[in-house]
Amino acid sequence: MPALYWVFGLAALEGLAFAFLGPKEGPIAPLFSLVYSWTPALVGLYFARREGVRFPVLGEPIRYWALALVLPPLIAALSVLLALPLGSWQGPEQVQGALGHGPAGAAFWLYLAGYGLLVSLSVGLVFALGGEIFWRGYLWERFRDQGLWPASLAIGALWGLWQLPALLAGGAPLSQVFFTLVLGVLLTPGLILFREWGRAVAPAALFLSGVRVWSFLPHFLVEGPEYLVGFYGLAGVAALALFNLLLRRWAR
Repeated sequence: MPALYWVFGLAALEGLAFAFLGPKEGPIAPLFSLVYSWTPALVGLYFARREGVRFPVLGEPIRYWALALVLPPLIAALSVLLALPLGSWQGPEQVQGALGHGPAGAAFWLYLAGYGLLVSLSVGLVFALGGEIFWRGYLWERFRDQGLWPASLAIGALWGLWQLPALLAGGAPLSQVFFTLVLGVLLTPGLILFREWGRAVAPAALFLSGVRVWSFLPHFLVEGPEYLVGFYGLAGVAALALFNLLLRRWAR
C-alpha cells in the first residue's frame, strides 16, 4: 500500500531529523511532535482523494463525544487500582507538584477533572487528530472488510511501529517502546469503535487525546517501577485488556 510506505518513510526521516537536529527541551520540541503527528494526516488525505476513499473527519458532536471524554479517566483510574498491588500509594501531592497549580484538599480532584477535560478538548485533540485521520480514517476504510478485530490487530501493530522513530529519537527507554507497541494494538479496537459510533474521525481522536492526557495518573499516584505501575507498563496493559473484554460484549 503506497500510503504506508510514505508514512513510514517520512516518520523515519523526521525521527532522524529530531534525533540529530531537534532540541529535546524548549518550545521547539512540541512543534516537532506536532509535525510528526500531522504528517500521516496529509498523506492519508492525499491518497484518499487520489483513490476515491471517503471518510468524515469532524462530523457532528453527539453523545459519543461525551463518552470519549469520560472513558479515558476511568481507564486511567482502573490502571491505578491495578498498579497498587505492584507499588505503593503516593497520594495527590506528586500530581499537584507536577501541575504547579490548583487548590488543595478534596477540591483538587474536581480541579484536576476539569483541567484534564479542557486539555483533552484542546491541545490534546489537535495532536491526536492528525494521526487519527490516517489510522482510523483512511487506513480503517482500506481494512474495513477484514472486520473489527482482525483490522484492529493489523492497524494497531502498524500504528505502534510508526511511533518507534519518535520514541527512539526522544530517548525513550526500551520498556516504554515495548509497551507502546502493545498499547497500540489494545487501544485500536476502542478507537475504531468511536470512529464508527461517532460516524467521524474526531470522536476517535478525542478518545485518544483523553487517554494520553490521563495516562500520567499511575506514574504520579503509585510509586514503583515504571514498567509495572505506569500506564505504559503492566498496569496500563491490564486496564486496556479488561477494557477490550468489555468491548467484546458491545461489538463482536
